[in-house]
Amino acid sequence: MTDFQKQFANKLKEIRIMAGLSQEQLAEKLGVATKTVSYWENGHNAVTFNKIPLIASALGVPVYKLFVFGDLLGTDEEINNLLSSLNERERRCISTVIKSILSLK
Repeated sequence: MTDFQKQFANKLKEIRIMAGLSQEQLAEKLGVATKTVSYWENGHNAVTFNKIPLIASALGVPVYKLFVFGDLLGTDEEINNLLSSLNERERRCISTVIKSILSLK
């Protein structure tokens, strides 16, 4: 599991708990098995890109909130380390998210 996957899994769990939802409730809203949500939050399975907007909507947050890893925003070195740990698929995903965020301006 990459650092990015760990951070995303932790952020997903944090936001779900802040939204007052159990894994079962989130799974029901998304039409997936509870085990799927558990796997996402434990970093065992990656969230597919098409599920990200659905997850954000179910949690009542904008998509970008799923990618704001507070402890990694401190220094350029930490951000560069995170980016360098991504595989090609993850880089494309992040690139698409960034382009989507920038298009909101």
